[in-house]
Amino acid sequence: MQYKKIFFPIGAGDDVKERIYGALLVAKHFNSHIEILACQLDPSVVYNMKMTLRGGVLYEEFLKAAKADLGLEHEQNETIFNKLCAEFGVQVSDEPIEGKTTAKFITKSGKRSVLVEQESKFCDMVVAAVPLDGKITGTFQAAVLKSGKTAIAIPRRMTSFKTENILVSWNGSTQNSRAVSSSIELLKNAKKVHCITCMPHSGDGNAEENLKKLEGYLKLHGIHATYEIVNTTSVPGEALLKSAKEGGFDLIVAGRYGENGFLEIFLSGTSRYFLKNTTIPVFM
Repeated sequence: MQYKKIFFPIGAGDDVKERIYGALLVAKHFNSHIEILACQLDPSVVYNMKMTLRGGVLYEEFLKAAKADLGLEHEQNETIFNKLCAEFGVQVSDEPIEGKTTAKFITKSGKRSVLVEQESKFCDMVVAAVPLDGKITGTFQAAVLKSGKTAIAIPRRMTSFKTENILVSWNGSTQNSRAVSSSIELLKNAKKVHCITCMPHSGDGNAEENLKKLEGYLKLHGIHATYEIVNTTSVPGEALLKSAKEGGFDLIVAGRYGENGFLEIFLSGTSRYFLKNTTIPVFM
């Protein structure tokens, strides 16, 4: 699939430059238009203290200062965005331009998770920086789980983005199956594809049989991958990250959530350890 439009929400944290840098790397790789969204809460809604601050005089002064801070934050973020676009050779544009990587920076007022869920519906792919400490935030959940779109979770500091060596994490779940099908074009163009599974998450048959079926499916698309059954550890996500790092993979393909609706990354269970420690982006 050609990704005409990518959506990237700026979440919480001070490392704005690093996260925009990572998102632009993805846009540059796919030669896409990327829309970068920054969200700000209206201080007059958050700090509704007019009745308690001496006839509203102090409140008005406070509100003026808060809005000035938000204006400065917007200016600083947009300056970072413009400098990085110039560095990457990305054209700043409100609309996509055929054959060029373009980018647009938007600031909207409102609750971040609500805005992200709304705006993420109108793109081909969502890019989301992994949350601090791996703990799922409302913004990350809105972008990855509620957008309904293909998503790539990127490390908060990413200096390159490639899709030459891809690790496929397979467990036979509905979401996992969808992720593999959505990544077919990437897998076809990769130099190396390696698929891993483990005994507890091998579908409704044995692990070897399910990998054989996956092998047959990928061969239909001209993808000649290698396959491996790995052992998990007591720490969910540790085995996947270990395999990805030791194999020198550029990208991981994995299902985004399990039957309980929570974000999960195969091998195995909940995702916090993986998201906290990964230096490798994940296609979901």
